[in-house]
Amino acid sequence: MGRSRIGLATGVLAAALVLGACGSDVGGTPETGAPTSAAGGSPATSAGGQAPDVADPLDAAPLASSPCEALSAADLATLGFAEGEQRPSGESGTACVWHEEQERGNRVDLSVVTENANGLDAVYEQRSSNAYFEPAEIAGYPAVYTATLDERDDGGCGLWVGLNDSDTLFVLTNYDYGPGVSDPCSVADRVAEAAITNLGG
Repeated sequence: MGRSRIGLATGVLAAALVLGACGSDVGGTPETGAPTSAAGGSPATSAGGQAPDVADPLDAAPLASSPCEALSAADLATLGFAEGEQRPSGESGTACVWHEEQERGNRVDLSVVTENANGLDAVYEQRSSNAYFEPAEIAGYPAVYTATLDERDDGGCGLWVGLNDSDTLFVLTNYDYGPGVSDPCSVADRVAEAAITNLGG
């Protein structure tokens, strides 16, 4: 179970780095039952018809090169994570991986994708290729839950958050034990919220 999602994480992160190369507007309809956002509903899309605008852009550079800085020592204690491990992801990206202190079989991967000129729009353009696509809002920033495989009932959740017009935060959970297995997106939410707060959002 864990190994399949670790492979998925690597594949998704690698694909994320080249999303910007796909310039066509791929059609598709978001699945029904999308979760409500932190503000009480899904954000409205921009005039371009793709991802919502980022009202308060953040400088993603600090996390692009040092993704483990996304979580403070206090965040790690709150989330129950051990110190993060920085690892290469894809051809040119960098990710941080955190394991739970008490259960090493549970992990979260985080990276900032800077290679997509269109930011979250590039994720929206690929929605028809994914098993689920549910727009949301995290800490006031446009987001979407999406991945090529739907493992949300089995510990896996993919979350993308627009930090500015060109950079996106990507969080992927890989939970094999405990309550996170049945509700992995709530873990991704908490990680993304902490990262946004630490960036000044």
